[in-house]
Amino acid sequence: MNRNEEEKNKKFKESFANFYKNKTNMDYPSDKPSESTDSLTPSDLQEASVQMPPKVNFESPENFQSKILHETDPDLIVGYEIVDLPSKGIFYNNNIDKIKIEYLTSKDEDILTTPSLIQDGTVIDIVLKKKIKTPNIEPKDLLIGDKNALILFLRASSYGHEYEVEVADPRNQNKFKEIVDLTKLKYKKTKENPDDKGEFSVEIPMRKKNVKFKLLTSGQEDSLFKRAKSIKEAYNKEYSEYNTMKLKAHITEIDGNRDRSYIERFTDAMPVRDALTIRSKIVDVTPDIDMSYEFKTKDGFKFNAKLTVGVDFFFPNL
Repeated sequence: MNRNEEEKNKKFKESFANFYKNKTNMDYPSDKPSESTDSLTPSDLQEASVQMPPKVNFESPENFQSKILHETDPDLIVGYEIVDLPSKGIFYNNNIDKIKIEYLTSKDEDILTTPSLIQDGTVIDIVLKKKIKTPNIEPKDLLIGDKNALILFLRASSYGHEYEVEVADPRNQNKFKEIVDLTKLKYKKTKENPDDKGEFSVEIPMRKKNVKFKLLTSGQEDSLFKRAKSIKEAYNKEYSEYNTMKLKAHITEIDGNRDRSYIERFTDAMPVRDALTIRSKIVDVTPDIDMSYEFKTKDGFKFNAKLTVGVDFFFPNL
């Protein structure tokens, strides 16, 4: 055995001993406690692999070597980032304010390009469920703003921070294309925190009532949208009741009255100005990505407009 092979074998045996200790929380078993791992033979490695607990799940030194390579070769490991949440965790029982999320890989494009998932609107949630590595976190349980932050991270980290959009010049409505720098998008600053029940209050001007409301998770919003769509189709209506259904779901109390039947009837009869007041307050206190962006026309005119994300958000080159 030449010197290079001896060195390679030595490092392999040391890795084996370290790996065993990490998995079992015990030193590598040996008849001679003081024996160095340098003296291990292939038969020793084979015997040791049999003694390993079932959770280690390898049967031979060759299997172990493959396992070690997989865990230590950076080219075989999917990277990740810790993303801060716009909500800062104050709306969740576990107060989690950061989420560990993996980068997109080539395999994830199989999900992103599945027509049926795109059509039924579940594609993003499926991708997020696969990529989120913080335990006990479901995309449907996140506020829409927190979910947007994760989506923005995946897009910018995978396809780059440049995104081409079409925008209209407010002076003449002529449309032009511009490259947006996604790294310039910041979290929206909210000036008010919820009470100890996670609710906010607002005075409505027409009815002169104090209305309390809560924010909805992305899963709750999706459920309401599907329910509104089903009602529209079932009764062959020309319009969807989604906006009113969503407002009812937000509202938790009207002047101390928390009866759901009363809240729904009150909302149905609510003047438009009162409804607009509540919706505006909901937008103001909702943590999210600030999608306002400064655009510049060819003649140098600058203006701010809301950035609209299209279906090409994850496929800028298609």
